[in-house]
Amino acid sequence: MFRDFTFRAMNSHIQVLLESEKSTAELEIPVLDGFDLAEQRFSRFLPTSECSYLNARSGQLSFVSDSMLEVLELARHYKEQTNGAFDICVGHAMEQAGYRQSFDRIQERMMELEQPNSPPYSGMALQVDPWMKSVRLSAGDKVDFGGIVKSWTAQQVANRLRTDWRVRRGFINAGGDVTVWGGAAVNEPWCVGIANPFETDPSKEVTLQLRTGAVATSSILRRRWLTNAGEMHHLIDTRTMRPSLSSVVQCTVVGQDLIACEVWAKVLCMLGMEEGVPLFQRRSQDMEALIYTSVGDVFQVKPLLGSMEHSWTGLKGERSL
Repeated sequence: MFRDFTFRAMNSHIQVLLESEKSTAELEIPVLDGFDLAEQRFSRFLPTSECSYLNARSGQLSFVSDSMLEVLELARHYKEQTNGAFDICVGHAMEQAGYRQSFDRIQERMMELEQPNSPPYSGMALQVDPWMKSVRLSAGDKVDFGGIVKSWTAQQVANRLRTDWRVRRGFINAGGDVTVWGGAAVNEPWCVGIANPFETDPSKEVTLQLRTGAVATSSILRRRWLTNAGEMHHLIDTRTMRPSLSSVVQCTVVGQDLIACEVWAKVLCMLGMEEGVPLFQRRSQDMEALIYTSVGDVFQVKPLLGSMEHSWTGLKGERSL
């Protein structure tokens, strides 16, 4: 029997569908606890979070929890994989762009930007010591986990449901970061809808079918807000430390690891076609991307090696790379 429930967490709509003999109330416990604990630990907007603790101690050595250490190590790995395009040390740049409180709140009014509009990012790598479970941010730097922790949380929750709660089939959609396993039925894949950014008709969306795997979508069109310096969005180009200006407005990445999918979806949006696609093809394995550009072009970037166990319906006019 399938159990279906939804809730809000991490400023996102979370949808969960699980096949289990356990009741919905029982299954909600590990799911809600997982997202709540992650938000309490990694949110930049909660003054009591571990993230806020690290930001307040930039330049100093800080001891961290096991969960924080795991995410910091993942962030360091993806910074190397993406040649620095993915970097969690963008908290100051986020604030300078007006993202100083949760997205639900900044939508309510025009944000006044502080001057000068150039965050003092050092460009230095985080100093992480896994043996001491410690980290040192460069003085003036601030971390923001918005580009990685939602997918990490969804993947953690899914792993716990599969191993500890014996959930045979499952679907978790955390605001566009989706992980699925087991198929919707014995011989049926899960179907994941991907909105066309230029269509308001839901029937025009693209559908991805896969039994087990992950898919993440990132866009510069949704999390936008008005400031006295113009409209801003949440994807920071680490080369300029300002909202990215590439021609890619939406990117969906399919693979087996949800964290990798989320990171690369954001990186392709930030770097654009000319720089992002070659890097993605060189560094990603068994992953595929669906890209929409600002002029309405659609590109399907297929893996150079290996094959993907998924299929698309509703794609029209796309070009393969």
